Amino acid sequence: MIFRSKVTLLAVLSIIYLFFFVIPRLSSDIEDPDLVEPSWRWQYTRPATLPSYRAAPPPPTDAIVESSIYTSLLNQPDNEPSPTPAIIEQQQEDDASSSYDPDEKFITFFTHSGFQNQLIQVENGILLAWYLNRTLILPRALLGEAFGWSYFGKLHLEHMLHDPVKENDSTMPATDICEFLADDLAFWDVPCPDPSRYSVVPFDDIFDLSWAKEHVRIALRERSDFDWLEEKYHIRRAGVPDQGNGSYVDGDILFFKGATRYDWRIFDTPRKSHRLGKYAESLDIFELRKRQEKLIHFSSLFGTGKLPIRRPEHYEFLRTLQRSITYRHPAVLAVAEQIVETLGGQGNFIGLHVRSGDGWFVKALPENIYSIVSQIGKALESRNQQVITTTTTTTPSLDLQQCLAMAKRGDATMIYLATDARSPRDNPAFAPIWQRYPCTFTLDQVISLEAWDALDRVLDTNTGKSMRKFLLPLVDASVASRGWFFIGSKGSTFSGYIYRLHDVFWSNAKKQQQQLSSP
Repeated sequence: MIFRSKVTLLAVLSIIYLFFFVIPRLSSDIEDPDLVEPSWRWQYTRPATLPSYRAAPPPPTDAIVESSIYTSLLNQPDNEPSPTPAIIEQQQEDDASSSYDPDEKFITFFTHSGFQNQLIQVENGILLAWYLNRTLILPRALLGEAFGWSYFGKLHLEHMLHDPVKENDSTMPATDICEFLADDLAFWDVPCPDPSRYSVVPFDDIFDLSWAKEHVRIALRERSDFDWLEEKYHIRRAGVPDQGNGSYVDGDILFFKGATRYDWRIFDTPRKSHRLGKYAESLDIFELRKRQEKLIHFSSLFGTGKLPIRRPEHYEFLRTLQRSITYRHPAVLAVAEQIVETLGGQGNFIGLHVRSGDGWFVKALPENIYSIVSQIGKALESRNQQVITTTTTTTPSLDLQQCLAMAKRGDATMIYLATDARSPRDNPAFAPIWQRYPCTFTLDQVISLEAWDALDRVLDTNTGKSMRKFLLPLVDASVASRGWFFIGSKGSTFSGYIYRLHDVFWSNAKKQQQQLSSP
């Protein structure tokens, strides 16, 4: 009996151990089917204690630069543009209507990486500002040659280097910004950026942020230095020595300086244990809402998994926000509309996006092309539309008017190809598209001289140069989204955005048609 009792006691203790210690750990590692991985409001009371932070690794010697997918377009020669009004009037109205509130609280961060990744960070910033009921101080968008993630100090330097500099600026005694920041450039081993290879503009010059501004106060970060924050919003530092990476308070500012691109994951539910995935640390919005510092300053809000969602109302906010952020630049929209009409009108073609110019996409190009050709065939089969096929290894030559006439008879499929490839017709990897679908056209084949000139007349307010080469990718995306079907490149965030544009455009078109047909 004694032995049997001991065995029974041991079994009971084992079950208790498994139930309370092992199973909870296992369940925390299982993928939660209710967890939505894009980016996202509020209220709870809980002690505002910050988590402990790991020691920072040594500074990176070779930062990863994720360039815009259209970097290859940056070497196109500039033409002498004739000035036209930029989209500044609304910005001036917003600035004029702004007033200083001593109780207002703010949040900000530094953008980095390619243009589409910047937009993801902006969406994260808007959603986090909504969660915390803070004003978002939004950096400018960087079009063209980008810089990658790095530590807070280096990101801060990059933003100051790219800030528009006004003539006779008394805050900068040196002849140019690179001379003024020469010591910082040497410390971080950063080259002086070439103004001809990039352009900085407010995000709401490019994107429609009207819905976002109905729910979150958004202010333009006119300058990236801390003096501007003090001058504009009376946000002051107390002279606390730089703590490096981690989180600390300096005067009115709570800093979150990441030691990695995937630093803090910010949750919308309070839990003792969160699934971090590839992120180093966790925060939740209830901790952050208790903070009384005037400004919360993140080094980065990078990544679609940065703010995982568990609450349905948060996901609905994200979905509505993302669908509201579409292009609003008048020149981009006008030129895209003209090209769509040249192709026979919206819904007269299939839109494609093939990313090929950098990184993984160079190696994956043949596979992506094969996948796209296969998806075109399936789309046509579902529509019972005839497909032109060829048995030769050469690319058939059909001009636009021939293809439009054939498409009208149902003898051809019109396709618009948006791509960052400089000369796709000379690239053998693209041959399967033209061999099977000869009525495939790219931007340079369908854009008119008038449209070209219209883009030329949009000037960079900092350099006075044409912004055409920076706006062409946006035109490309807009046109591709107007096809009756859209196919993108696997893994491309830009393709993902064009899918969104396509869905929003055709959903709105369907609603308008229903309204017109209703009595």
